[in-house]
Amino acid sequence: MVMTSSAHSNSSPRRASVEEALLFQIASGSKEALAQLGKSESKVQGTVTVAASSVPCNYILPQFLKYSRKIYPELLYKLSEGDSDKVIQSVLRFEADLGVGSIMSTNEKCMCIPLIQDQIVLVTPNTAEYQSLNGKFPVERLKKEVFVAREAGSGTKLAAESIERALGLQDKPLVAVQVESSEMVKRGVKQGLGVAFVSNFAVPEEVEQGKLLKFEFPEVKTSRQLYLMYHRDRVMTHPVSSVIKAFRQYCQNITDQNSSAN
Repeated sequence: MVMTSSAHSNSSPRRASVEEALLFQIASGSKEALAQLGKSESKVQGTVTVAASSVPCNYILPQFLKYSRKIYPELLYKLSEGDSDKVIQSVLRFEADLGVGSIMSTNEKCMCIPLIQDQIVLVTPNTAEYQSLNGKFPVERLKKEVFVAREAGSGTKLAAESIERALGLQDKPLVAVQVESSEMVKRGVKQGLGVAFVSNFAVPEEVEQGKLLKFEFPEVKTSRQLYLMYHRDRVMTHPVSSVIKAFRQYCQNITDQNSSAN
């Protein structure tokens, strides 16, 4: 029999209250809370629905699902993709058990657990014109570039606009096309439509294969936080709380690996 996580779960009140208390501690970074959840692990079965924005849905969740399958082979995931605003709404409307995005909700009902740091970088076509910059993109030149941009409501778009302000780009950059996913952004850049600010998670393959060039701006803040979200009033099932624990551990592993590499 397959159990489905939903807002109308029949979990006992005692079980729900204990796990909700633990999740509040997890949101505060309590290692003791994670350990306590680990002690209660049993065979995890059921369905967990996850709403994710473009970057985590395409470049983090696929690898996490492979990791999760080794721990919980009988767990089924249902994924949906939308911009960060839509992810928050999915959580608040109880349409998804969990959400993953880069915008922290101001609604007190939407609990946001910090997952992992992301970095925004500039990508360009790999042409002689950009190769001649030798890895350093002049801000004055950036003011003259045409951009491929994400849509309104995108966390990447908000992060890019913050970087543009920090770099002193007073006027809005000229945008050739506005698209709804990081994949579409990369395709537009490769076709020569313009340059783009994207998540560093989205481009390692294209950069390694020589399809795109990547530029960083260490003089300004280009990092952002990705969050795992859930509704404060949702009754937590064992599958959902188990996924929260596993996802946090997976992201911590990535962070530790990146720290070791640096």
